[in-house]
Amino acid sequence: MNATIELLKNHRTHRHFIKGKHIPIEELTAIVDSARQAPSWMNGQHYSIVVVDDEKIKTEIAEVSGVNKNHIYNSGAFLIFYADFNNIKLACELEGVNFNIENSYEALITATTDAALAMQNAVISAESLGYGTVCCGGIRFVSKKISKILNVPENSFMVCGLSIGVVDTKLNVEKIKPRLPKDANVGYNAFPTSNKELIGEYVNTMIKFAEARETKTWTKKFADFYGAKPLEMVTQEVLKEQKFIK
Repeated sequence: MNATIELLKNHRTHRHFIKGKHIPIEELTAIVDSARQAPSWMNGQHYSIVVVDDEKIKTEIAEVSGVNKNHIYNSGAFLIFYADFNNIKLACELEGVNFNIENSYEALITATTDAALAMQNAVISAESLGYGTVCCGGIRFVSKKISKILNVPENSFMVCGLSIGVVDTKLNVEKIKPRLPKDANVGYNAFPTSNKELIGEYVNTMIKFAEARETKTWTKKFADFYGAKPLEMVTQEVLKEQKFIK
């Protein structure tokens, strides 16, 4: 295999960074430029990236980010990826076409996918430079507070944050996390067929993995999450305010 594949196969989240280790501007620029070169539907680039490396602003964001506070605060830079239609709106205005994406599921899926692909490119480039990363979807719980700090306009929606920093090897305990059995979500020439036996096998794998952060089994964690739908109302409210849905 090659170095790129080895890097991807050995990905793991690193939540402990050494505070005060800034990312040199040439490396941060390279990470952002790599993100911007990600695949994009019709080359629409339906996203915006907010690069937060100012300590004051980063601290403000960390203070409202709950359980994600520490890795954001200690990161060398915190990137926020938004599904964003403001450039498309400008394109429509230049062509004299009415811009309207309200209640367009296709628009939301397209922009979210574009933003996620850009973030993944940023992760790969950051890790290739030796940095640790945390992809942070939980900041959507406080997206209104963060967007207020950053003066985010309508027609944009926070998808995910990305902490990048120098790993604190004294505190770091994260290991490469096992994935579902391949037959559960990979099919060759046909859709994969999962079953309870495969899921049960994975539950046992994760119990043996014994991640310190986990207090529930894999099945219990997601049964509770999707049963309660904690993000549902928050996301719906933000999507309405940002003119994605009526």
